[in-house]
Amino acid sequence: MNRETIAKIVKASGVSAGELVLVHFWGEDADKEIANNFVASVAALGATPFLLQQARSINQTIFSTAKETCFDDRYFDLFSKFDAVLDVFAYQPIVLGGKIEEEQMVLYRKYISQLFYKLMECTRFTQIRIPTVANAAESNLDPQEYIQRMTKAFDIDYPEVDLACKREVERFSGVTKVVVHSGIDCALYFDITDRAWHVDSGNGDLPCGEIYIAPIEDKSCGNVFFETFYLDDVKYNNVTLQISDGEVSGSSNKDVEEHFAKLSKEDRMVCELGLGMNPNVKDLCGYTVLDEKMMGTFHIAVGTNTMFGGKNEASNHIDFVGCGKVEVIL
Repeated sequence: MNRETIAKIVKASGVSAGELVLVHFWGEDADKEIANNFVASVAALGATPFLLQQARSINQTIFSTAKETCFDDRYFDLFSKFDAVLDVFAYQPIVLGGKIEEEQMVLYRKYISQLFYKLMECTRFTQIRIPTVANAAESNLDPQEYIQRMTKAFDIDYPEVDLACKREVERFSGVTKVVVHSGIDCALYFDITDRAWHVDSGNGDLPCGEIYIAPIEDKSCGNVFFETFYLDDVKYNNVTLQISDGEVSGSSNKDVEEHFAKLSKEDRMVCELGLGMNPNVKDLCGYTVLDEKMMGTFHIAVGTNTMFGGKNEASNHIDFVGCGKVEVIL
C-alpha cells in the first residue's frame, strides 16, 4: 500500500488537527514501514500520532515471562486519552508467534481483553486490513488477486463515496418500509421503523463503502435470490431463501436449508440490510469484506445486530451478498 493511499485513508477516517491518534499496528518489523507511513500521515494533518506495535514474535517473548503486575490499570488508563484509533493489521490480529504456557496465555488474553475494552471507548475506532499475502489467507483468494482487489478497493475518492452514501441514506429519510427485488419475482420486505441507517465511508471497517441498517427483527418476510451464495466457504449457485417472521425458514437448496435448520432462532434471524457503495469493487469474489461493498449490490445478514441499533443477540453475524433493487414502500 503506497503513501498516497494511506494518506487518503487517514484523512477519510476523520483525523483532524490537535487530536491524539493511536496507530495500533499488528505486524512484524519487516512491515513496519506501513505503520510509519500511517504515523506520518497523521502528523501531516496536524494531529499527534502514537505508535503501538503488536508483533506476534515480540508478544510471544513478552508474555512468555510476563508477571501479573506488568499491566495494571495505570497502563490501560493511558489509552483513554486518545481521540481516535487506527487499528492497522498486516496479518491476523491477536495471534501469537508460537505456543506459551497456559498460565502465561491467560495473562495475554486478559491483556488483549482489557486493551480492546479501553480502545473501544475512543471516539473513533477504524480497522484497516492491509493488502498482504498474510491477510489473503482469510479470503480464500489467490494472494495476488487478493492484493489487487483490496488495493483497488482502498484507492477511491473518499469524499465522493461519503457524499454518495449520505445521498442514498437521504433517499430513505422518513421511510418505514422497503422491499428488495431480486431474481425472478422474489421480494423481501423489511420494516425499518425508528431504525437508523449507518454510513461506512472511511471511519469504520476498511475497505469501506456501504450503508446499512438493523431492520425490525421479526418483521422481515418474503423471498430473496442469490446468483452466488457463499456459506462456510462453500459456493452455491442460484439459491433462494424464504424469510418468515424475520427468520430464515427455508431454501431452494437442500444443503443450505439444512444448515439454517440446525441454527438457533437468534442465529437465523435476519438482522441487517445493507447496500454496497464502493465503485472500485467490480464483481463478486466470495470474500464478504469486499463483496458487501460492491456498488449496486445489497446484502442481508443473520445473527447479532446489537452493535448498530438492533435487539437480536446471537453467537454470530454472517452476511450474504446479492444483486437486486431496493425500493421504498409508500
